[in-house]
Amino acid sequence: MEGFLDFDQGTSDITGFYQNQREYAVVGLVEDAAAIVDIDDPANPVIASTISGSASIWRDLKYWNEHLYIGTEAYDGIKVVDVSNPYHPELVYTITNVTNSHNIHIDSDGFLYIVGAQGHDIWIFDLSNPAQPQHVGSWDGEYLHDIDVYNGKIYGAGIYTGHFYIIDVSDKTKPETLVKHYTGSDGISTHDCAVFKNEKILVTADENLGGHIKIWDIEDYENINLLSEYQTHESHSAHNIYIRYDQDTDRPLLIVSYYVDGTRVLDVSDPVNPIEVGYFDTSSLTGLYDGNWGTYVYLPSGYLISSDRQNGLFIFSSPFTDSSLDWSDCSGHIGDNTFCYGDIYTAEENILKQFIEVNPALHEFEYENFAHFAGGRLNELKIAGFNLDFVIVPNVMADLANFKILDLSSNNLTDLPSN
Repeated sequence: MEGFLDFDQGTSDITGFYQNQREYAVVGLVEDAAAIVDIDDPANPVIASTISGSASIWRDLKYWNEHLYIGTEAYDGIKVVDVSNPYHPELVYTITNVTNSHNIHIDSDGFLYIVGAQGHDIWIFDLSNPAQPQHVGSWDGEYLHDIDVYNGKIYGAGIYTGHFYIIDVSDKTKPETLVKHYTGSDGISTHDCAVFKNEKILVTADENLGGHIKIWDIEDYENINLLSEYQTHESHSAHNIYIRYDQDTDRPLLIVSYYVDGTRVLDVSDPVNPIEVGYFDTSSLTGLYDGNWGTYVYLPSGYLISSDRQNGLFIFSSPFTDSSLDWSDCSGHIGDNTFCYGDIYTAEENILKQFIEVNPALHEFEYENFAHFAGGRLNELKIAGFNLDFVIVPNVMADLANFKILDLSSNNLTDLPSN
């Protein structure tokens, strides 16, 4: 973790933007509408400004051309906020065609899509004038909970029926349904969609007890097939999903805001065999919908920013921010496993293994009893009250760049030998 900020109130979704050589996070708040956070120094995030609004636990936010768009299930319409100066934002317009909404999306051509609103299942607005959105089209089929839009197509999640949709919006005035496909989940389920840029692979996320990731072959609309699934825990739920491509290899990486399981990163270059290559657990809570609500993955710096409903804003470094690092398989990692990525974590856990190996009295314990990792690095060993007569500290421990605490209190030690 590179940085953190608590807002003293609950949060919901998150977005980010790069403007005038600086990066910002925008976090949906429960009591206010949103906070704009200057994260250009990610280790020291600063609240630039707060935008007022009616209280709501649901907030969705998107950025386009120095303007911020805020949707909510409160009856605030869609706020249009001029953020040309993020420290002094100005509400310049409110879309009142819709009173409340669940999610919004802006495509790369500058069209705003509103879902989960009354009147139409999808509202489409032209943002050619970002301060004065113009309604240009709509679609009706069923309630869609969240969408991805790419290359003139909407990929939408029908949460109440367990279907995903593919809708042609090359003509924004006349959307046309191309695909309606059942995902195999009844009741409240299919929550979000993300499509590969080759448009041959679609990823869906279910939001329910046991809700998880499903990866689909959609190359042939007449022969759609489930390729694989990914789940952290049978009693947990996934939430939002995003795809960012590795800048060097162009392999697709799926980033998941996975509620109580935090921010997860999957290598999906082989969609039949997704591999978890990074994660950070933002929450110690156990409620089905506690924890990580959303993540924004497209900042030029490569920092990932996540919103935790109870704990606030998290800013993560990763191989996206440092090309000398690489993602690696996280399965079987030791320590408390709050964070995992690349060769740093692997090298440092190998040092921990050496420490355990030369101290036979520790062999009977689980590593989680005394080792703590943060940011991929071993930073604490708390071996207090283990009734040890001696502890050997191997010289290789000196290679731990972030190691800070070796707690050996309440043992039977008289000296501290090394090897």
